[in-house]
Amino acid sequence: MDGDPRHGRDEYARHDPGEEPDVTDGSARQEPPHDATGEAGAHDPRAEGADASFAEGGSAGSEPPSSGEAVDGEAAAGGADPDGEPVDELTRVAAERDEYLDLLRRERAEFENFRRRVQRERGEALDKGAEQLVGNLLSVLDNFGHVRLGAEEAEDQPLAKGVEMVYRELWAALSDAGLEEVPGVRAPFDPEHHEAMMQVEADEEVEEPYVAEVLRPGYRFKGRVLRPASVSVAQ
Repeated sequence: MDGDPRHGRDEYARHDPGEEPDVTDGSARQEPPHDATGEAGAHDPRAEGADASFAEGGSAGSEPPSSGEAVDGEAAAGGADPDGEPVDELTRVAAERDEYLDLLRRERAEFENFRRRVQRERGEALDKGAEQLVGNLLSVLDNFGHVRLGAEEAEDQPLAKGVEMVYRELWAALSDAGLEEVPGVRAPFDPEHHEAMMQVEADEEVEEPYVAEVLRPGYRFKGRVLRPASVSVAQ
């Protein structure tokens, strides 16, 4: 009978286990085919949004710029160096620095000139004061000269030696200060250093006049004539 269940079990028992069931057999069930197109055709809104944002964000294969490239781009665009400071600010600071350095050099040069001028004026003032003092002592030297001559003619030798010693000490002090005597007898006559008081005839023929006698000695102080010598000139 067709409806007997045992008939089905007998058929299954007679079937060889090693053989695959016949797919053509009406008793074998087939799974409905998987609709790939249906699942693939389903659209995910989130996926579409992500794809759109990626497409708008950059082209394929491009990377976002690094921080260093961004800073360099800003500097080239106008106004900042790689350190992040404005270029115009650095230029202003450099110009201000150069201005201060130039001012410092000028102030230093002016100070050096002032210092040298003060030293020169101070030296000139000291020389002028010393020159005036030594000039006042010339009459003392003249008197010492007369005393020396008198002491040499006197018979008191100890007095003559004492006068000579004092005269030499005074002359040494004035000489160290810069005083020197104008050339005297037999020196060529020099109108700058000699004052001709009289003229005498020379013993022999000479090419130029010379000092025959010193009537009053002359002196120079540091190269400047304090007093010309009063002389008689032979020619």
